[in-house]
Amino acid sequence: MFDAAFQHIRTTANVGDRACCPADYFDFGTSTIGDFGADLPACHRAILGGGQVAQQAINALIYNAAAARHTVIWAVGLDSKTAQSLPFEIARASASLISTRNAGVAGLSHVPCVSAMSPLFDAPPAPKHEVVAFLHHRKSTGITLPDSIPSLTNHGPTLQQAIAHIASGDTVVTNSYHGTYWAMLLGRRTLCLPFSNKFNGFADPPTMATPSNWQTALPKARRHPALLEQARTANRGFFDKVMNL
Repeated sequence: MFDAAFQHIRTTANVGDRACCPADYFDFGTSTIGDFGADLPACHRAILGGGQVAQQAINALIYNAAAARHTVIWAVGLDSKTAQSLPFEIARASASLISTRNAGVAGLSHVPCVSAMSPLFDAPPAPKHEVVAFLHHRKSTGITLPDSIPSLTNHGPTLQQAIAHIASGDTVVTNSYHGTYWAMLLGRRTLCLPFSNKFNGFADPPTMATPSNWQTALPKARRHPALLEQARTANRGFFDKVMNL
């Protein structure tokens, strides 16, 4: 029997999805990690998430986790509507612990994405550019960047490459959820160009703009210096709860 079995979106080019597994940052003992869809093996703890995967985690908990002694949903994107759905109520009744990266969801622990535990955030270098962009590779239609702004998408890079690029700018323009999150963790001035309501879950929301007005909004971008320690404290606390199961 495994000490822990994990499922999240692991086989993907999206660096944010790849970076969301708690097993990459904490020691859970003998573990196995896979993608959603398969039955989980016999284990003491089945840990589902993180990422924007509420429905996948709910389905895995209901249909694929019969061999687990305890089931945990960790820091998934979960809005209030999903939290009030019948499938989620079924999952809540059987889960040992549930946390969401969305602040303010009644009855659930707020735990920001576990990628905050990466040591890549410990001592970022000084920025080399005034502004950089980190864009979602499928959701960036209508965003026009001057040639002077270095840009990278979330499709393909390693976490180290993505963080190095984001850290190279003093201000980060991004329409990626994790680009937004990581820019704030790095202490960079952050301007978010949201394309869905998943960006509304930050406890301390970033400055928002649109593809058409982001250049005029750029001076309003601000830093979020407390977020790194807050995110790490929340994840360490949730890890302790999981290990006490």
